[in-house]
Parts: sequence; C-alpha cells; structure tokens
Amino acid sequence: MSTTVVHELPMRWADLDVLNHVNNVVYLDYAAESRASLVEDGLLDERPVRRIVVEFLRPLLLSRHPIHLTAVVGDDELVQEIRPAAESSPFARVVTMFGTLEPFAPAPPYADTLPCQLRRSDLGPDGLVTGVKVFELLQEARILLIASRLKALSAGRFVLGRVDVTYGDGMPWRREPYEIASWVSRLGTSSAVIETEIIGEGTVHVRASAALIGFDLETQRSRPYTDEERAAFESLSRPG
Repeated sequence: MSTTVVHELPMRWADLDVLNHVNNVVYLDYAAESRASLVEDGLLDERPVRRIVVEFLRPLLLSRHPIHLTAVVGDDELVQEIRPAAESSPFARVVTMFGTLEPFAPAPPYADTLPCQLRRSDLGPDGLVTGVKVFELLQEARILLIASRLKALSAGRFVLGRVDVTYGDGMPWRREPYEIASWVSRLGTSSAVIETEIIGEGTVHVRASAALIGFDLETQRSRPYTDEERAAFESLSRPG
C-alpha cells in the first residue's frame, strides 16, 4: 500500500545553471529535502539507497512561487514528481529504490579517467559523501569529459535527459583523489549514453549512466547529432 504526500519548496537564484534552467543536481536536492521530511514525519523508514533514477522531462525556470513535489511512498521505492504548480504536468521524476547494495563490474580498459578530489563539505553526518554530492561529482566529471574529449559538443547544444545512479559502498573522506572512469555505451541518432564509475583503491563506489540529448536552442527541441559530434562520442566507445 502506498502513501502520497505533497511538499512545497521555495526556489533560489543559486538553483539555476548557465541556461537559466534549474541545475540538474538541484532536482536531487529538492528530492532529498522531501525525503528527509518524510523520514522526519514517520512516513518513510531511514534505509540504504540502492539506486536513484532521474528523468528530466522539461526545463524548470526560476519562480517566486514554491515548487510542488508529489511523493508516493511504496514498500521499496519512492517516486517523486517535481512541478512548478499543483495543476501542471511533472517537469522531472525522481525514483529512489531501497535495498541491498551490489558489487559492480570494472570499467572497460578504453574508459577515460579523471581524478576526483573531495571537499569536506561533500560529506554528511555519517562521514560519507551524500547522495546529492555524488550527483554533483558525476556532473563535474561529465563537464570535464566534454571539455577534454567531446569538444565538438558546445554549451546549449545538448541537454541531460536521464541519469541512473546505482550505489555501492559509501565514499569516505580521503585526501587522495578518487578516480572517475567514463565511456560511451550507446550512440543513437540524437542521444548518447555515458557510463561512469567512481573508484577508490580498486573499489567501485558508484556506477551511473547519463543520457545526453542533442538540443536545438532556437526550437527548444531535440536534434540529431552532427557527424563531428558522433565521431567524438565514438572515440569513447571503443578501444583506441
């Protein structure tokens, strides 16, 4: 049996990205705030998060009105929909799954690797990197990957359509950087999927996939990737 609860959360200027849309990571912040309220009100047990899937359905703009977040609490799953007004369709959907954490397969040898240096502000009260900060680290890795290996993709020419994150053992503080490995697992006409792992001392702590959708700023619609963009993606999808 499920329980449905609606929360209202005020927006902030700092929630916006360079396109004046709500930043992708902020949706997780909204969802985490709602989830904490559910736990505080006794409507949700505090349990390990095994997986979070975020679907970005429409860009959310800044408003002086609070966002509406509808949370449906199930046995092993929490579904949250974010909308600018109670009567509007959802702009994003966050599905959180609880349960036993599982080990991951290692990244392929042709994956691109980057260092990932933690800040102490990334940690929660338990001394581990919080779920929201994990998304921030993954976003940072995507931006660096695009800047270094996918230079054909310019700002505003793509949007994030979906992120699927599976959690392993928690990430404790360490002075030495973690390693982030990324590669392209699928390339379609107007979308590409980037897989990412966060690794520390041989342990894969996080595994994520992110769907990047070609985007036309003028029409505000998806577009096919160009041959140059496809070649850049293909360089990360095979050895060499």
